Amino acid sequence: MTDTPTEAVVIAVIPTFRAPEGLRGHVSDVLTQVRSVVLVDDGTASTVALGFEDPRVHVIELPENGGIAKALNVGFTAARDAGATHVLTLDQDSWIPDGYVRRALAELDSALTRGERPVGAVPSSAGGTGVLLDHDGHPFDPIQAGQLVRLEAYDRVGPFDESLFIDAVDSEYTLRAWREGFRYVLVPDTDIGHELGTLVPLTVFGRPLVLGGRARHLLYHAPFRTYYMVRNSVILSRRFGRERTMWTWRRTRLLSSMIIGGLLVAGDRRAQLLALRHGIRDGRADVGGRIPASLVSRLNRLGRKAP
Repeated sequence: MTDTPTEAVVIAVIPTFRAPEGLRGHVSDVLTQVRSVVLVDDGTASTVALGFEDPRVHVIELPENGGIAKALNVGFTAARDAGATHVLTLDQDSWIPDGYVRRALAELDSALTRGERPVGAVPSSAGGTGVLLDHDGHPFDPIQAGQLVRLEAYDRVGPFDESLFIDAVDSEYTLRAWREGFRYVLVPDTDIGHELGTLVPLTVFGRPLVLGGRARHLLYHAPFRTYYMVRNSVILSRRFGRERTMWTWRRTRLLSSMIIGGLLVAGDRRAQLLALRHGIRDGRADVGGRIPASLVSRLNRLGRKAP
């Protein structure tokens, strides 16, 4: 592990789900910047099989799929028990550039010196896509991957909301941290590797759409993901809309554009529309947790299968 500012003890937490072979390489790279890595297998019993032999890698296997928020909370608890002061959160398909942790710690130290209350530091871009900024210059809605979170701040803000299961867990945390007076700070000129989803090429009369010399794509999500994205977005708007009207409006607008774009290229449009309708309904009713099995069955009959 490379030298880091202050007396920080950084432990990485990586939730896994059907852990890919490439995870071993990512973990080896991360270990050059952190003290240890906690892998939380979210009910798939697939991580131990990868054969991690480094004693700095700790695998926790959850008995069932409890969602990303639960996996993160379990990982944070394990990191704290191991003496961490900071937790680096990563997805199983994301990775960080050399020196990222050192630079993130430096940004957190600078923010504290200025009298700010940072909850964590985030990269300026992920997968080549720049992080949007809020009106005050802080990261608008940073994704979970690549966050270096201060455990002191995490203890004050509280654990991740497990009722959301997946999607918008990071967004809800950003809003709740804001409510407690915390903000994320940016690590300038840093790009983490991150898979954003399935890109589907845009076509016109059967030919790829090319603008500015680049083929254009739209992001596709399976119907069950559409359900979670819509439901949890509605829940966030209900919880925080009055306090953060412009924030929630901006996020809803961005999400709506992505979903509409996905509908244009989806081969499972009927399933997508069903997921959209149920997501809105359950969000308005403040229904959380895992997607109902009955809805999954209907989505599977209409389109692609959910895992």
